[in-house]
Amino acid sequence: MLETYFSASKMLGHLRSGPSGRYLDGFAATLEQQGYGPETAVRYLRAAAHVGHVMAEQGASLADIDLAAFSEHLRTCRCPRAKGGRRNHHTIYGARLFRRHLVELGVCQSATVVVAPAEPKLVADFKAWLRKHRGASDATIRLYARDAAGLMMALGSDPTGWRPHDVRSYVLERASKCGRGTIEKMTTSLRAFLRYLAVAGRCQAGLNGAVPAYAHWQLADMPRYLSTEQVSRLIAACDGDASARRRDRAIVLLLTRLGLRAGDVAQLRLVDIEWRTGSLRVTGKSRYEVRLPLPQDVGNAIAAYLECRPPACRSERVFLRTIAPCRPFRNGDGISSVVKRVMKRAGIVTPVKGAHVLRHTAATEMLRHGVPLDKIGLVLRHRGIDTTATYAKADVALLKQVAQPWPEAL
Repeated sequence: MLETYFSASKMLGHLRSGPSGRYLDGFAATLEQQGYGPETAVRYLRAAAHVGHVMAEQGASLADIDLAAFSEHLRTCRCPRAKGGRRNHHTIYGARLFRRHLVELGVCQSATVVVAPAEPKLVADFKAWLRKHRGASDATIRLYARDAAGLMMALGSDPTGWRPHDVRSYVLERASKCGRGTIEKMTTSLRAFLRYLAVAGRCQAGLNGAVPAYAHWQLADMPRYLSTEQVSRLIAACDGDASARRRDRAIVLLLTRLGLRAGDVAQLRLVDIEWRTGSLRVTGKSRYEVRLPLPQDVGNAIAAYLECRPPACRSERVFLRTIAPCRPFRNGDGISSVVKRVMKRAGIVTPVKGAHVLRHTAATEMLRHGVPLDKIGLVLRHRGIDTTATYAKADVALLKQVAQPWPEAL
């Protein structure tokens, strides 16, 4: 496999005869499978050979690769065959990838995992309840469990002794050190935890009412969205036949046409696209599954991307990273990063950036075209009409027709 990247017989002999030699062909195959380019793979293979020689000089074997010692060696490295830089990102990262490859082969021991302290049983039961009965995502469960554990650490492990004053004091003390977003999330998670404890008979009923609400008036803010001209520029910024441009175009169209959340796009699977019926199966919050119509331009964009989708990854997810290793997006943050880069490329400057502004944009576009609020709520998968009602303020032209003048103007 090394012949794919090196043609000189002398270099091939040097690589295979070194301490890392017997594992370099497999490492090269792994790099190719993960989608690394030839130039990058050559740097990583050189780094793998380099770290083998350094460990041998220090009297250690490949089973005991010490990346910290290798990094220290690179500061004063004068190895004659260490081509490609002695203190750069590729050398250090290549050595790390090689060690990871050896761990998978069983040659190296994985890094020592720091054992986290055991969480209280009530918190563990609360997490299981959230997953089973509320359909919460892993990220939401981690957030709720963190706040629940903090409350138990402050008030004690026996909730039967908790009093409303204690709960309120704890929340106010925490709120004095947090921002608005953190306070609102903490309020929601603690109320859910206290309701769970009350139902389980572990604390007095109604204790969740002791968690004060953050002063924020419903429907006070205007929804942030892009204009029609900005949406056109955003889509035009994805023109091109490159795999990354095709992927970005499909993502932007999904967000602007269907109002999907970033997490919905990241979790979208190949089997969720029903080409014959022209529909899309989306599973959102609380495992709530719906089928949405697949517009023609969105379907064309997805099909164009799938034609040049990186073949290195055989994941069932639709959208993959374009930088090796070509893996699926872990969560919606990666999708938001894609949107931010496209907005920058299109020269769009807005107070809010990311995928969620395109969800607001999709809702306001439907409203401009006369779609009723209840239908918009169905597309956006809102649980109540009150959530969708905030978009009624976005149609300024319609509001001007129904606005009444102040009495002084009559």
